Amino acid sequence: MSIPFDLIIIVLGVAGFALAAYIHHKKRTKQHLVCPLRGSCAQVIHSNYSQFFGVSVELLGMLYYGFILVVYAFMLLTPGFATPLVSFLLVIVSTLAFLFSLYLVFIQIFSLKQICTWCLGSALLSALIFLMAILHGGDASIAILAEFKRAVVGLHLLGMALGFGGALISDVFFFRSLKDYRISESEADTMGVLSQVIWVALAILVISGVGLYLPEMARLNDSPKFLLKVIVVGVVIANGFLLNLLVAPKLIKINFGGGLSQDVGLGRIRRISFALGAISITSWFSAFVLGMFRSSPLPFVQLLMIYLGLLALGILSSQVMEKKLGKKETRI
Repeated sequence: MSIPFDLIIIVLGVAGFALAAYIHHKKRTKQHLVCPLRGSCAQVIHSNYSQFFGVSVELLGMLYYGFILVVYAFMLLTPGFATPLVSFLLVIVSTLAFLFSLYLVFIQIFSLKQICTWCLGSALLSALIFLMAILHGGDASIAILAEFKRAVVGLHLLGMALGFGGALISDVFFFRSLKDYRISESEADTMGVLSQVIWVALAILVISGVGLYLPEMARLNDSPKFLLKVIVVGVVIANGFLLNLLVAPKLIKINFGGGLSQDVGLGRIRRISFALGAISITSWFSAFVLGMFRSSPLPFVQLLMIYLGLLALGILSSQVMEKKLGKKETRI
């Protein structure tokens, strides 16, 4: 006799809630959190990345696992509640949680350079719930996506508008803050909020994009606009990780550490920051423009060359701007 999907997900939800509650208890009571693997759980759970929009990550985990536990338990006890629409919504929620867990794992590995065993355990549980939710309600989700296509399109446009606006504001703020080669603590906090807004927009863009793709795979696989958009979104993701999680923390660390001036290494980091900022705003603008048109009269190669040309122009302009600012500061 096979074990119902609902029961497996309930067990995973209980484990995830207990794990998140354990981390929250240790953090709230300021007790030492033992890390079974070699790493520093304390540095991870007390880092600047331990909150998202001011809410502790472990509390978000408790809310998510508690929600999964309650809903799937209700579906198990009340089969009539397990409609295709409910299963579809659970797929969306579990997908968001899975993407968020990947984001947190990346931060541990590449930004904090510390591994929290308990956090990785939570990410694994999130991944398992995501896979089980897909297996449980994946087929019904495609039909619902086709039925609510207008809503998915609207969500997709919202993600692009939010991402483009957030990237534009973030880049302007970022460039202004780097005029003195440093980022102050207050500037870092503001940029952190803007970065989180952009990541939310990117999650909306990816999920809604998949939602638009699945019902029309045959048509979109031959669409030059769609293929370019996939590349642009990939560039946005990679560029966002580099800019927000690898480059910006170095500038903040130099500033908060004090005692370092405009040396060659810092100048190189700033030039890279300006280039990545230009890639960000150009890519978000390209995605926004592509989303405004249903189809493109140009073939894929021409669209790709136009995008690469815009990237090159944006990077060149950013380096000219950085050089002019550097000369102005030298004269001052």
